[in-house]
Amino acid sequence: MRVSTWRVSFLALILVLATAPAAPAQAATTGGTRILTLGDSITDGFNVPGGYRIALWRTLTGAGHRVDFTGSQANGPADLPDRDHEGHSGWRIDQVHAQATGWVTAAAPRSVLLHLGTNDIVQNYDLPNAPARLAALIDRIRAAAPNADVFVSSIVPLSDPAREAAATAYNAALPGIVRAKGAKVHFVDLHAALTTAQLADGVHPTREGYDRMAAGWASALASVPGAAGDDGATTTIPTGLRSLRVTTTGYTDRYVRHQNGLGYTAHVDAGSAALLKQDATWQVVPGLAGGCYSLQARNYPGYYLRHQNSRVRISPDDGTTLMRADATWCPRTAPGGVRLTSWNFPGSYLRHYASELWLAMPGGPNPWDNVTSLAPDVTWSFDAPWSP
Repeated sequence: MRVSTWRVSFLALILVLATAPAAPAQAATTGGTRILTLGDSITDGFNVPGGYRIALWRTLTGAGHRVDFTGSQANGPADLPDRDHEGHSGWRIDQVHAQATGWVTAAAPRSVLLHLGTNDIVQNYDLPNAPARLAALIDRIRAAAPNADVFVSSIVPLSDPAREAAATAYNAALPGIVRAKGAKVHFVDLHAALTTAQLADGVHPTREGYDRMAAGWASALASVPGAAGDDGATTTIPTGLRSLRVTTTGYTDRYVRHQNGLGYTAHVDAGSAALLKQDATWQVVPGLAGGCYSLQARNYPGYYLRHQNSRVRISPDDGTTLMRADATWCPRTAPGGVRLTSWNFPGSYLRHYASELWLAMPGGPNPWDNVTSLAPDVTWSFDAPWSP
């Protein structure tokens, strides 16, 4: 018996839906600057799950920013700590417009990254009015988040000549639209960042194409102070003998110490034992990796504070590149003190957690990566040494 083509297609669709994996759970909030990535399948990361968000996260955190991607959707690779986004495959401007108020209100973003219009072109949907639809969407976003900076990009190239001609006409209207929206709306030319050589299927970028998009977004965010957060600037710390004090409210009598080779925090005062005072004193020296700083144990010369498998401990300098990188810390300004970020894991910080010292990656999978109290727990004060 013959089965009609539509019936076969319908049955196949049911099979795909039944066997499709469940969408990954949204990442926990990282407690950083909230950035809403809004758009279609290119924001979702079609053919490269996570898309430009992978390299953008790494770039921003590598620059010392603590960011929180927001949105009702979530996907991406295991090494992308924050997978939230608002990218909807196949959606046009009008469809996003219909849902934008709820999404933006829920996201409460500091910044919005908007790449949208590709599906209007691909579906040949009322192209003369596409720029006007985008202008109306920008107004809706601004109404829902009036204090947010909104970054509006040109859409990336399309391989088909007719579609690319339509995209060129659409993109040409965007700078004028953006200028008319005021100082909080910014144009980003991502069309110029890619060529058709960085397209996987004529529409969606390859990994290289997504990385180029990420670089364009990162540059745009960097051009607007505070758009990616202000997580401190590179700073200096005093060299010589120092003790590192916890600045978390209620724990400011605790200091970094080593004990049996591992790093902890402990209460230290004038009446503490001499050994504890020595364990809680560090020689701040130029970084073993060639920059920033390293912390040498006062009573174990040649042993340095380092991270290893996320746990912080002291180890002797064996001359290896890995050990020297693990034992190098870069200070950044923070309210009430400084943060120490890892030389070889930028965006990860020295943190105290349950009296233990860990290397914390904001929003990462471990308990010490939890951001509920991250900011104070990664801030330190370099005080006079307990053991001069």
